[in-house]
Amino acid sequence: MEERLKALKQQIQQRNDMGVRSTYLYKYIADSLRTTENEPVQIRRAKAFANILEEVKLEVLPYELIAGSMLGMCPVYEERMTEEEQEKKSVQTIENYRKEKAENKNLDGSIVFEEGHAKSFEDDFTSKKSRWSLMSRVHHDASIEFKDLQKQIALMEERYAGCEDLEPYEIGRELERAFKIPYAAEDKKLYNELPWFVGNHLNLNYGRALQKGLLQMKDEIISRLGSSSDPEKSEYYEAARIAVDAVIRFIKRYADELDLHSQNTNVTEERSRELKRMADICRKISEKPVKSFYEAVQLTWMLHIIANIQGGSALSFGRLDQYLYPYFKKDTEEGRITYSEAKELVGCLWLKVNEPKMRTVQSVTLGGITPDGKDAANELTRICLQTAKDAGMPYPNVGLRVNRLNPDWIYEEALETIKAGCGQPMLLNDEIWITNMKKLGYPEDQANDYYNMGCVEIMIPGKQPNWGVTEAIAFPVLIEEVMRKWGAGEVKIRTFEDFMDAYLQEMNIAIEADRQEALQKKANMTDRCYDPFSSVLIDGCLEHGKDMLQGGSECPVHWSVYAYGIGTAADSLCAVKKFVFDDQKVTLEQMKDALEADFEGYEELRAMLDRMTPAYGNGLEEVDSIADRVLTHFSKSVFELNHNSEKDKYVSTLFGYFFHIYHGEIAGATPNGRHKGEPFSDSMGPGQGKDVKGPTRLLHSVIRLNDDYITGGYALNYKLNPAFLNEEKGRQAAISLLKTYIENRGPQIQVYTTNLDDIKDAQIHPEKHRDLIVRVGGYCEFFVNLDRVLQNEIIARTMYGEG
Repeated sequence: MEERLKALKQQIQQRNDMGVRSTYLYKYIADSLRTTENEPVQIRRAKAFANILEEVKLEVLPYELIAGSMLGMCPVYEERMTEEEQEKKSVQTIENYRKEKAENKNLDGSIVFEEGHAKSFEDDFTSKKSRWSLMSRVHHDASIEFKDLQKQIALMEERYAGCEDLEPYEIGRELERAFKIPYAAEDKKLYNELPWFVGNHLNLNYGRALQKGLLQMKDEIISRLGSSSDPEKSEYYEAARIAVDAVIRFIKRYADELDLHSQNTNVTEERSRELKRMADICRKISEKPVKSFYEAVQLTWMLHIIANIQGGSALSFGRLDQYLYPYFKKDTEEGRITYSEAKELVGCLWLKVNEPKMRTVQSVTLGGITPDGKDAANELTRICLQTAKDAGMPYPNVGLRVNRLNPDWIYEEALETIKAGCGQPMLLNDEIWITNMKKLGYPEDQANDYYNMGCVEIMIPGKQPNWGVTEAIAFPVLIEEVMRKWGAGEVKIRTFEDFMDAYLQEMNIAIEADRQEALQKKANMTDRCYDPFSSVLIDGCLEHGKDMLQGGSECPVHWSVYAYGIGTAADSLCAVKKFVFDDQKVTLEQMKDALEADFEGYEELRAMLDRMTPAYGNGLEEVDSIADRVLTHFSKSVFELNHNSEKDKYVSTLFGYFFHIYHGEIAGATPNGRHKGEPFSDSMGPGQGKDVKGPTRLLHSVIRLNDDYITGGYALNYKLNPAFLNEEKGRQAAISLLKTYIENRGPQIQVYTTNLDDIKDAQIHPEKHRDLIVRVGGYCEFFVNLDRVLQNEIIARTMYGEG
């Protein structure tokens, strides 16, 4: 890596290690809302956005060539607690919770919102009975560092070990809720009541802004406003005008700030020239279309950081190597920029995604084909892959689209990047996703243009509003419900087919509940939720005169029905089939009793289930056929919801983020021998350590599953010993394996290299392994920034390429 980028990375990591950060977001929003009480919600929303950009302090980092930062929005929180104060608060929190549980036997720890509450992504998951802060990046608004929270959880688990009124997950949940920054209650109340809803889990059309320039976009809005006779459209255009004006002023403010920095007596002459150039670029891009690669990268980042400053998360750069490529190509061909200079700019962009308080999960999509069906891999694709390798950071989360048209170097560069230990890139199979997007009704050019949002979720770039989230379905939990209903006499089970029918019926119930949840969320958002800034950058909104959250976007919302844990579910169903019905070694009644007892008193039965159940991931027809039946029923049932949907689309997403921990902790034992509270298998992977027949057998199990109706996303983790890639023979074997998997319709795969000794040592000496990166779900993270339970689950996964 160039010296500049090494220094910039060090600066960013130092700032990440400075401690907990607060935010001015609630204050800036509330300050504006107090002055606009009698105005329409959409206008109030726009003016509050403008106030954020007017008030936020501007930061310029040493070494950077791209301006724009979250740091001014998020200062280090100064009110630090001693270890003694933290422990005292922890004990008081748990004691209060125990008292509350004793007084209310129905208490399950979930937070109930008032009817009609427009829940944000955070609301959705932080209000459930499970705990949520399983990694530092989602430890939002916290008053203590994540490592301190982890220490307090461990202390309280030790202190309250053996207390029958407490589950381990309840301790973590209550502590993560207790250690929060005490923001002004009135500010938070105004923020929630508006409600403040932002563009997140989407890609904004940065390419259109680069081509048109902000002033032309503003002029178009003013023209539409002037010719509109529809009050609702006029209100939208006025909100859009306010938002674009605010963006132009913000970028001009940055130009002035850069000029001031260039005059600082502490900077070198060379750095002063760099800062003046950055100021000139910001001043130009604040209004005019971009003409150079440098300007294109700067405006892309500026728009992206603005989306983050207003509270957006899981924001994707989309197909960055496509919309930036014309500027790169023209500049390099005409000698205005060298390859190494272009790479340095991309490197700055890559590193800045990892600044403090950048929200999870920022992503980018590379490669693939063009909207008109030609090979899209180019030299900028190569630069981005090399930058990911050199930067050695978990973000942006890189999706590399692969297909038969791509050049051979795509796999070579991908493997070199994987080998570097950054966990990037994941491979996305164009044949699967383009075909399935067309099945959803998208025209060929839009299907060809798909990207991965956030982790692995598939969307159409620049044309869709927020990704719609519904309750994730844990495949293994449905077995628990079948057992409960059978025990209560609500279903009759005489054969394994009866059991499977009951299981699939539970799946139908869960899918329908998600559909109803989507309908309710949409109703709660109608005429209440707006994002003027994001809507300006989503195709269709200006044309329709509507905010993206009110149906203005060219393409519809994707309501995702998530599901995960197929390994645990398939193994468990196979255990029921084999030991209860085929071999008759245990009755269904005995199985039910053993699960309810968490195998206490049934140790021999558990040992048999754990050791002798055929496991998914080993190429075994006996269990793979069950996995296929589960997956096909799920994905087809979700797909068929679209038959009765007027515009929005329902998509099946085989991905679990860290839900396999989050949900596993509150779930009972399962028939494959898994104990109560232990993790489920992650996403589309096998049970931890159960794939013992080698990598080819694992991929064979995955390939034989029906992918015809999977439309939302897919995640398959594959852990590889880095030593395997040190020799050419191992590298070529890995490339061959990946190519074969893709050519045989493997939908997606994410390979990461991890030395087992290193990750075990990182639990003991985290300070020695600050930069160790692992794949979690469909994303990467520094290992030391993960909850210990999540760390242990990653350690337990099978590692290939050993010996």
